[in-house]
Amino acid sequence: MTWGPRRSVIVALGLVGIGCAIGATLYGRDGDRLGALLLWLGALVFVAVTAYGSLLNPRLFANEVGVEVRTMKGVRSAEWRHVEARVTTTRRLGRDTRTLELELADADDVMADPELVVLGQFELGAEPDDVLADLNRLRSS
Repeated sequence: MTWGPRRSVIVALGLVGIGCAIGATLYGRDGDRLGALLLWLGALVFVAVTAYGSLLNPRLFANEVGVEVRTMKGVRSAEWRHVEARVTTTRRLGRDTRTLELELADADDVMADPELVVLGQFELGAEPDDVLADLNRLRSS
């Protein structure tokens, strides 16, 4: 099973980035330099998020053997006996946010601290609770 950002969301973010770039060009022609600068910054942010979502998709892969997580550093793999998964709730800006936390221990270095990977709903393309239920089913099979 795989989880990653939804393609429709990635495409929408890319289109908004293109729209910001077009708007920045039009504002720059009319002489509103500050407005053009702000739109270029917005375009850069949307393009960066689009690239992040595209390059790291799928973000999480799991099967009966273990899990693989794609990060900016590369792909991190772990067998089920070296994986601890849980969903946590954090309150930020007056809103509860649920994330999937995976602690991946290194099978070769027993003394090393496990690596913590935190994945939200955008990165998974699904509710963290549903992903945890699927992971538990795969682990038990």
